[in-house]
Parts: sequence; structure tokens; C-alpha cells
Amino acid sequence: MHYAFRISNNEIAAKDVPPMPNVDINWLHYTNAGSVQAAKEMVSAYNIAFRPVLTSRHTQRLAIDWEITWLGTLNIKNANGTTVSINQPRTSYENSILWQVGRSYGVIKLSSDRPHWSNDGH
Repeated sequence: MHYAFRISNNEIAAKDVPPMPNVDINWLHYTNAGSVQAAKEMVSAYNIAFRPVLTSRHTQRLAIDWEITWLGTLNIKNANGTTVSINQPRTSYENSILWQVGRSYGVIKLSSDRPHWSNDGH
């Protein structure tokens, strides 16, 4: 995702992307324009909002991009065992009460990145 973002923004040419262990992606297409277009499609398909870094909470297995929606009211126990009722808004990227429940378990919502949750909010 790091290189897809960089190629799509003409920060690096597809031919200059270094090989990475266990990442079998051919960035080169028939033309540079084709490589840029394919990278843009990948960025769009994965809804990449920020320039991904090569080392992150995701690569360290300390973060997840996850969007949750629900109907009605959720009744969830926080880490203290208290049941918390969570109603509207019914999306994980807008509901700060859900964020508080997550935080009680050490899972912190990054408010500026719609799906991002991590161990430290980064």
C-alpha cells in the first residue's frame, strides 16, 4: 500500500520500487501511465486515506482497520464489567461511547482515520 500510494502520486516510478520479501506484486505495467493508473486503482479499492508507512502498528500487529455498524442498541461490558448501552450514531467511526469501551480494553480509536483502531491510537 505504501508503494501504491507513492506511485499513484508520482513520488516514485514503478520501476524503482525495491523488492520486498513475501510481497509478490509486479508494479510495472506496459507504460508508466498504466503503472500509475493501476496504483491509483489499488489506492481507491483499499480506501487509503493517508500515506502508508512501511513500519506501522499494522505491520507490528498492533492495529486493525475495522468499521462496525449495528441496528438498535448495543449492550457491551467494558473492561470493568459495567454494561454500557451504545445507540446512535450507529457507526464505529462516529460513536465516541464505543471508543470509550474499546479504550477500556486498550484498543484505542484514531478519530481522524475512519477505520483505524490500535494499542495507542496511532
